[in-house]
Parts: sequence; C-alpha cells; structure tokens
Amino acid sequence: MENAENVLTVMKQAGIEPGPDTYLALLNAYAEKGNIDHVKQTLEKVEKSDLCFMDRDLLQIIFSFSKAGYPQYVSEILEKITYERRYIPDAMNLILLLVTENLEDTALQILLACPVSREDSLSDFGSFFLRHCVTMNTPVEKLRDYCKKLKEAQMHSSPLQFTLHCALATKKAGLANALMKALKEEGFPVRTHYFWPLIVGHQKEKNVQGIIEVLKGMHEMGVNPDQETYINYVFPSFDSVKSARAALQENGCLPENSTFLQAELRSEALNGNLDFVLSFLESNTLPFSINSVRGSLILGFRRCVDINLWSKITELLYNDGRYCQEPLGPTEAVGYFLYNLIDSMSDSEVQAKEEHLRQYFHQLKKMNITISQNIYRGLRNLLDIYHVPELIKDVNMLVEREKIDSRKTLQLTSSDLESTLEKLKAENQPIRDVLKQLILLLCSEENMQKALEMKTKYESDMVVGGYAALISLCCRHDNAEDALSLKQEFDHLDSSAVLDTRKYVDLVRVLGKHGKLQDAVNILKEMKEKDVVIKDATVLSFFHILNGAALRGEVETVKQLHEAIVTLGLAKPSTTISSPLVTLYLEKDDLPTALGASIDCYEKYKILPRIHDVLCKLIEKGETDLIQKAMDFVSQEQGEMTMLYDLFFAFLQTGNYKEAKKIIETPGIRARPARLQWFCDRCIASNQVETLEKLVELTQKLFECDRDQLYYSLLKLYKLNGDWQRADVVWNKIQEENIIPRDKTLRLLAEILRNNNQEVPFDVPELWYEDTAHPLKSSSPSPVETHFEKDLLKACQRKKSKDAYNIFLKAQNQNIEFNSETYSTLTRLLLSMDSFTQAMQVKNVAETHIKGFTLNDAANSLLIITQVRRDYLKEALAVLRTALDLEQLPSRIAVTRLIQAFALKGDVESVQTIQKMVKGLENSIGLSNMVFINNIALAQIKNNNIDVAVENIESMLTSGDPAVEPQYFGLAYLFRKVIEERLEPALEKISIMTERLANQFAVYKPVTDLFLQLVDSGKVDDARALLQRCGAIAEQTPILLIFCVRSSRTPGKAPTMKSLMELIPELIEKEEAYASIMKSYALDNDVASAKALYERLTAKNIKLHDLFLKRYAVLLKSAGEPVPFTEPPESFEFYVKQLKESKESPL
Repeated sequence: MENAENVLTVMKQAGIEPGPDTYLALLNAYAEKGNIDHVKQTLEKVEKSDLCFMDRDLLQIIFSFSKAGYPQYVSEILEKITYERRYIPDAMNLILLLVTENLEDTALQILLACPVSREDSLSDFGSFFLRHCVTMNTPVEKLRDYCKKLKEAQMHSSPLQFTLHCALATKKAGLANALMKALKEEGFPVRTHYFWPLIVGHQKEKNVQGIIEVLKGMHEMGVNPDQETYINYVFPSFDSVKSARAALQENGCLPENSTFLQAELRSEALNGNLDFVLSFLESNTLPFSINSVRGSLILGFRRCVDINLWSKITELLYNDGRYCQEPLGPTEAVGYFLYNLIDSMSDSEVQAKEEHLRQYFHQLKKMNITISQNIYRGLRNLLDIYHVPELIKDVNMLVEREKIDSRKTLQLTSSDLESTLEKLKAENQPIRDVLKQLILLLCSEENMQKALEMKTKYESDMVVGGYAALISLCCRHDNAEDALSLKQEFDHLDSSAVLDTRKYVDLVRVLGKHGKLQDAVNILKEMKEKDVVIKDATVLSFFHILNGAALRGEVETVKQLHEAIVTLGLAKPSTTISSPLVTLYLEKDDLPTALGASIDCYEKYKILPRIHDVLCKLIEKGETDLIQKAMDFVSQEQGEMTMLYDLFFAFLQTGNYKEAKKIIETPGIRARPARLQWFCDRCIASNQVETLEKLVELTQKLFECDRDQLYYSLLKLYKLNGDWQRADVVWNKIQEENIIPRDKTLRLLAEILRNNNQEVPFDVPELWYEDTAHPLKSSSPSPVETHFEKDLLKACQRKKSKDAYNIFLKAQNQNIEFNSETYSTLTRLLLSMDSFTQAMQVKNVAETHIKGFTLNDAANSLLIITQVRRDYLKEALAVLRTALDLEQLPSRIAVTRLIQAFALKGDVESVQTIQKMVKGLENSIGLSNMVFINNIALAQIKNNNIDVAVENIESMLTSGDPAVEPQYFGLAYLFRKVIEERLEPALEKISIMTERLANQFAVYKPVTDLFLQLVDSGKVDDARALLQRCGAIAEQTPILLIFCVRSSRTPGKAPTMKSLMELIPELIEKEEAYASIMKSYALDNDVASAKALYERLTAKNIKLHDLFLKRYAVLLKSAGEPVPFTEPPESFEFYVKQLKESKESPL
C-alpha cells in the first residue's frame, strides 16, 4: 500500500496529475483492507481537486468493502452517492451481485437507500431483489424480514405475495409452503390457486402421495380446494375419479361439502360418462343450479350421443327443484341449456347429429318439457344458420303455448282468426288480409296441415305472400310434393313475382332431396332469369345442399345440381362448392374415382377440391401408386412447392411425423403463410391438438416462417380446451425461440392465464377500443334495465364477450331494450373476438328495436374486416356503402383489406366501385392512390389480363401529367403478390416493363421495387441478374435505405438484409443501413452476425452513434458476453430522440 501511495507522489513530481481511475484503484485497495480512514481521506482529497467520482465508482468501493467482510462501512459510502437516475441500473446490478455472493443484508441496505418515485401508488421497485433472493435460496426468515422492510419503506406494495409467486414459479415447494404460512400468520388470505403449481410438479410425475401432501397442507391452512383444483390438477393424476375419491378418503382429505361432488360430476360429464351423471343426479341430496355444471354437461352430451340418457338427464333437471333454482323456473333454465347445447356445436356437427337431435326433441315433447318463445327464436335462428331448417318444426313442438307475454295479450289466436274469416266470408266481405294473417300465424306455429287446409278452402282469395310462407313451411317439413304444387300455383297467380333467395334455395334442397332433379334445376334457372340476389351465404347454402346429397350417396343429384349452379353462373367454381363431387366417392371409400374427380375439377375449373382428404386416405391405405399419380399431377400443374406442402400436411394429418419431418426439411422449401394458416385453422376446427403441436414443432427451422402466428393458432386451440398449462409452456417456447410476440398473441395468452386464475408474466397491450360509452337515454329506464345495461357495459369493458352476450340474451328474454350506443359497443366487442354470428344477431335485434339503427364508424370498420376474413365480400361492400352514405369514416385498414380481397379474386369492377365510393375521402381515410393502382393491376393479372395491367402502369408513368409522381409510384405490393402467387408469366412481363421504364424513361422506382421484392422473397439469383441488367438500381440509395429501415421492424428479416448488403456492398457504409441491420440482428438475437458487423464497421473507422452501440451492448449482455466499450448509460428512447434531434438540427 505504501508503494501504491508513493506512486501518486512520483506522478505529481513528473507533472502527471492522477486521474479518477488511479484514485479508484487505490480506494478499492484500501477497501479490501477495511481501511475506512484512508478511504475517507482520499475521497476528501479528490473532492477538493477538479476530479470527481461518479456513482458507479462509489458502488465499486462498496462492493470491495462488502466482499472483503467490512459491511459496516457501506453506510458511510452510501451517504456520498448522488443517486442520479442513469446510475440506478448500476446500483441494481451491484445488489444482484451481492445477493449472489450471499451478502443479502448489504444488498438490502443499498436497495433501501435508492430514491424511487412513489407517486400515484406504491412502487414495486424491490421485485428484482426478492426474485433473486428466491433464486439464491435465501432463508425464509430473512425473506420475511426483507419483505417487512420493503413494505415499510414503500418500495413494494405486496412483497410477501410477490416472493411467494417467485417461489412457485421456480418450483421451490418448501419455500412456498413456508411463505404461505407467513402470509396466513400476517393476516393475508391464502388463495386456492397458490397451490396449483405445487400440485403440477407432482402431477407430471403421477406422484399421488405428493398431491395428497399438498391437499393436507391446504387443509392445515384452512384453504378448501375448489372444483377447478380437483378437475384440472387432482383427478388427472389418478386412473379414474373413483380411485381419486378412494385415495382422498383413505388419507382424510375428502371434504364434506358439495365441492368435491360437483367436481366429480363435472369431470365425469367432461369424459362423456352420462350413466354416472344420471345416477349422480338421481341420488344427490345437495341442491345446486344447472348453470354451475352446464358447460361440462354440454361437452358430455356431445361426447356421448345416447338420446335416452340425454332425455332422462334433461327431464330430471327440468322436474327436480334441486337443480332448477333459476328465478324464471325450469322452462328458462332448460331452454338456455338447449340453446347453449346447439350453439356449442359447429354447423357440420349439427348436420351430422340431425336425426339424433330430432329424436331428442321428440322425447322431450313426450316428457312435457317446454321452452319459452324467446328461446325458440334463438334456436330457430341457430338452426337456420346451421342449414338444418327441418329441425325447426321439431323444436317448435316444445314452445310453451299457454304462457303469453304480457305485451302480446291483444294478439289474436289462429282460432280467433279462423272464426273472423268465416264470419267475413258469410257476410261476403273481403277476406284476403285476414286470410294472409291466418296463414302466416299457422306457419309461425309450424302447423302445416291446418295451413294447407285453409289454403285449399279459400284458394281463390290467396295472395303472393301467403303462398311464399306456405312454400317455406312445406320445405321445412320436407314436403316436396306440396312445395312444388304451391310454387306452380304461385307462378300461376303472378308469373312476374319473385320469391326471396332463401325460399328458392329451400325449394332446390327439398326437390333435390326427393329426386325431383329437373324441377330443382328449373328453380335454379328461374333464379338466374329473375336475377335473384346471390350472396355469399347463398353459395354456402348451395354447398350444404350438394354436400348433403353427397353424404347420402346421390351421384346424379350432386352432378346435375353442381353442373347447373356453375353453368348458370349462380356460383363460381371453388374448392368448397365442388368438394361434394369428391365427397361422393370418399364416403364410399372409392379412392381411385375420388382422385379422378378431384383431377377432373382441376382440368375443368383449375381447382383441386378435397385433395388433402384424398391424400390422407391414400396414405392410410398405403396406395403408393395413386399417391405418386396425385403428386405428379400437383407438381406438374401447381409446382413442386405446392406438392411438398400437400404431402407435408397429409403426413401430419395421418400421424406420419417422421415422413412429415423429411418433407419440411427439403432443401429450398420456404414458408407459405396462407397454406400454414389453412392447416392451423383446420386443426383448430377439428380440435387436433397433437397435430397442430407437431406442425409448430417441425416448422421451427422453416425459412421465413411466422412463428408468432403459428403459436397464436396453437393458443387459440388451447383456449378452446381451457388448457392453461400448455399455454404456459408456449410462453416459455416463445422466449426460447427469441420470438417477439404480436399484441394479439400476448392478449390471447393473458386471457387464457387470467381465465384460469394464473399470474400473467408480462405486460398486456391495451386495445384501441378500451373506452366504454356512457350514453344518456332519452327516457328514464327502470332499475332492472339500468342494471342489465350496466352489467353489459362492464362486461364489454372487461372484454368478457361471452358474459356480455349472455346478459344480452337474458335482456332479450325479459323484453328489455338498450340504446343505440350499447348495441354498437357489444357488436364491436363480439366482432373483435371473432364472434361473427352473435354480433350479427345483436345487430339484427338492435335494428328491430331502434328505428334507423346503425353501427358507428369503429364497429362498421370491424364488421368489414370480419366479413373480409370470412370471405363475405359482397356483404362487406354493402356495409362500406352504408357507412359512407351515413357520412361515417371507415378505417384505412378496413377499406384496404376489402380492396385487396377483391383484387385477389380478380374482381376489377368491385375495386373500381370502391374507388368511386371513397373519391374525395382518400386523405381523410388515409388511402393512397397507389392502393387502387396496385390492386386494379393485381385483379387484372389474376384475370389473365397481364398485358392490360402492364400497359396501364406504363402509360401512367410515361404520360406527361402522371397521377402520382414517379418517385412515389410504389408497386412493391403488386410485385410481392405476383411473386407469392407464383404468377410467372406476369412476373416476366412486369420485369421487362420495369427495365424498359428504367432504360428508356429513367424511371427507376419500379425496377428498384421489383429488385427489393425479389430479395425479400429469397429469389437472390433473380435479383442479382436484374441488378446486372440495370446497374442504376444500386444508385437508388433513398429507396434502398427506406426498405432497410422498414425491414428492421420485423423479426426474421436479417437474412434479407444480409442478401441486400452482399448484392450492394457499398450500402453497408450508410448510417441507416448499418443501424437497421444491427436492429435486425438484435431482434433475431444473432450475436455472431452482430459481432462481424461491428468489427467490419470499426475496421473502416466509421463513427457509430450511441443508439447503435446501446443496441449492440444489450445484445452482447443478454448473451452473457463482454461489451468491448463503455455501454451508453441512457435508455433506448433517449438515444432515439437524440438521433432524431441531431438529424433535424444538423448544425
């Protein structure tokens, strides 16, 4: 030490003033010896000089004292620290280091000295300290003491609970139990879900004794397990619920209340064990509401289609006062159960179970079970949507006729109307209006026989409306003869009259079903001749007609009706409308003919319906020759990449994962987002968890694969199954793969975790429609109406769409109406949650209750986006037209997506229609003229009018007065879609055009856009060839730099940026370029490439700004590697702002 001190004297004699680093080295040496006096003296000497120490230096001295075993001197150094905001991270790092060195007391001392803002609410600044203490196994008594001190210092709002969370997250069972006891002792509640992670640890290993111990621990702390604990955590660890009961009883853990019994019932129901459910309900002595088990019971019904058990259980629930405790009684309770049962099924499931449901409804009728008129309406709408109108009459039998709504006491019955009719006829008075009213009433009551009798009796006074209602009624009752006869009488009465679209479709269905093919085709011809409106829903109905016939094996029906529909232009050929042609033979297991039918469709219409299902069947049967034939055809007609994806999906679907892995690892294969999403949606629709998990697993290394979107799809499936454990695993995998999840993914994951009472380990992004409307009503509402409206708006605010919709249904049942803004808010929420059917029902009800009701701007925009996603383009266009007529301003994304959807279908006319509709509003909406130019060209190309598209673009760019200046004439979207859709002839002509514009007219923007899209899509060789033919591309620096900046915002774009830098090496020296590629490397956690870039730039002596260095330093630290320079201390936001200001004020 003396020699060290002498060095200072020698330096001064030599005229060299010692710097801060020299003094700091000396101070650390004193500290290691515990010499506080010399430390103080040296610090005083430095303070008197022009030198000064930063907080970071003083923190080093504190560490030296602590490590050497002199913590008593720490407080004296802490007094000298200024605690500048930028040094707080250094203090946090020191605290963590001290905890690692088992110097927790000193770490806490420093933490408590940190000045943390406590505005608004208590800070949770101490979380990092507590978490690290748990990681380092700090004794529980110390942790309790630390929590108490942090609470007193207002550095943490709930330190003990947070520490427990950390212990549970790190699976430290002993510590977690001790902390729960501490919580109990201090008067805090101990929640049931605190114990779930402890059970999960044992559950994975099927450690029954471990689970028993946890349950005993819960009992000791006075915590009773709830139903979810038993169903999700306890029961899965046993072979059966019965064995779980026996084990719990043996160990004294079986509760005496009804919780276990209801959990037992729900679990067995979920497994489809309806025998147990019936037995339990019969012998149970503890009353509970049907609502508490409704969801589980519905799943049980769907998994065990035993109509006798369905009926007996429903009868018991209806008649037994133990289960129907609803204020409105069994009629409403069972009615809601039936509604939710049908609503929980998909349209295909309802169609498949149509006969079972019919038997079920008939048995309920025999048991004198009734439902209300409102529930019937809801069921009728559902069955109509699901394309099973024949079931409506069967449900109608259950309607409670005697109980009449107080608001409808003046409504006449059919008997009253019939008497009035006879009286008027006897008096020779006009009867047409009364007759029509009677016919309509009988039709609404599904009384077909009486309605036909009235028609026959008073035929001469029948009007068009009466015939239309009767035709619809006969179709619902599957009465083809009378339906056809009525249609002929309808035409005879007024040959120019036109039925609505739905009635024409119903006629085609019932006539086709009964073999009257020529009559069915004649109806289709009339639809064409009378220009009947064909909506997307109509085309879907055509599909269901054809598919029903295919499932019944009616070859001629399918072929003739399909031929007529397509030839008449009522529906364009598509994989959906043509799939029944293949279904015919798949149902008969005639695979060669099924494959032939699919290939025949391609040769006629350029579509391959059900090729995936055909391939799956061929693989299952081992038909190698037919598989080869199918693959050769697909490869020849649609390209090798399409063929590989078809095989990949087929192998996945059939469980041949090894073969699927070989396919997806084929050199050169790249991600096709649309195809991957198609398969994800298919897995979700059919609840194929393992298949979807395998897809996500096998595509991990797939080039340009959108991993976040795949995980989002997986989370959607987990949400449907209520599987939060698997969802939690997804969060870990997302982090392991260094994926930056989108907001929608985080929101979905957070929703799954919250719904299962789990902590959300990240900040949840908020939605743009967070605000809740508080409208004023023109008239004073009743307390009940106010209560319903408040509850509904509260549910909307909390994004509880199911709760909000259920409140709406209950309000409907009690004839309570809301105001316009409430209906709009609910519709908007349902659309945002992709509950399209329910949203449309709310909208329809609002239109019924409120004259002139319209959705607001935001809801209409969401409606357009949802309709586009579901391919309801005509309806979306109608919504846009309505919104504009109401002087609303739709969102840019809604209009753009609608335009793009029409363009991809080759519908030039619709794109141009939208252009006319929004004329003058482009700036307000935020629409660029290029949106229309790109999409009109794309639509023309999709229609094989490539030359027209190219000529139009070229003339716009070479005319004397262009609509858009050449430097802003961006065609990147068009080029990207042409490349993605593999439209090679179009790409070739576009390339020639762009080169001609560059070489002859010096217009370089198009050729540069094409070059960049080729690079972005991985066609580097094509891009290189284009660059060689048109060297001026390399000179378009502003365009190239904008591309770099935009690319850097998306994860996974680093390979694209690398390719661009290799093609144009001089670009790397531009600040925007090297900053963007470093950002891409940081997003992708590509440390090796980032190092190479940094070394390359420093070798060229390029001055690097602080934002670049900060990003690189953080990347290195996250990988546990040393930083070769002093890390810029401020936040990213600070340096972004600094860089922006420096560019705005270069002087």
